[in-house]
Amino acid sequence: MGRAAAGGGAGEGVPARRPPSRGAQPVFAERMLVRVVMCRRTALHRLTERTLVACRDGVEGYDVHALTGWTGDLADIPVKAIWNGRLVAVAGEHPGDPVMARLRFRKKLGQGESYSSVSEATDDRLDQEREWINVDVDHHGIAAGARDGKGEPVAGLTIQVNFDAGCLPEACWWYAEQTEHERLRRPAAGDPHLFEDGFVQHTFAGPCHPREGYGIVFRWPQE
Repeated sequence: MGRAAAGGGAGEGVPARRPPSRGAQPVFAERMLVRVVMCRRTALHRLTERTLVACRDGVEGYDVHALTGWTGDLADIPVKAIWNGRLVAVAGEHPGDPVMARLRFRKKLGQGESYSSVSEATDDRLDQEREWINVDVDHHGIAAGARDGKGEPVAGLTIQVNFDAGCLPEACWWYAEQTEHERLRRPAAGDPHLFEDGFVQHTFAGPCHPREGYGIVFRWPQE
């Protein structure tokens, strides 16, 4: 069973694009679908489908963060290119910088060209406890959300989380454009941010802006 929600993202009714930072990736996301499968309290699999539009000529790929350290072996990076891309590692400029996994496109894009691809991130450290699934907009933004007649997301940002049936959170809610401290405040009973089932889905109706975070929070039972 599941419960889907659409709407309510901060940013509704305002221009779709705020100015990106100087170092933002030169793409705009027409569609981003993030599917997460939990094992215990860990996000074991995170599959992301993206349709990106180049904001300048010569865009050759899209960078994602690798959550663990890099030993120099590409196989150690917990990100895979599933469809329509090739994975290459990009080390940081300085010691201690995070390793980036670049999903290189099959061709360089010209300004305004779109490109769709799929990648997967895994985390098999089953003793880890995740508090949220976050999408950090480090590019030029994400379009406003939209669904087709069957309720399938066709534009914007959608996050889906399938919890481990033996390890369900006691509460779960979505957030938009909040600090890490703010997003952990549980909404009051009856608030539309709250979800109730082991499978949750949310499409952000408003555009997702550069330099902001959007996601779903979990509150786990106290042991």
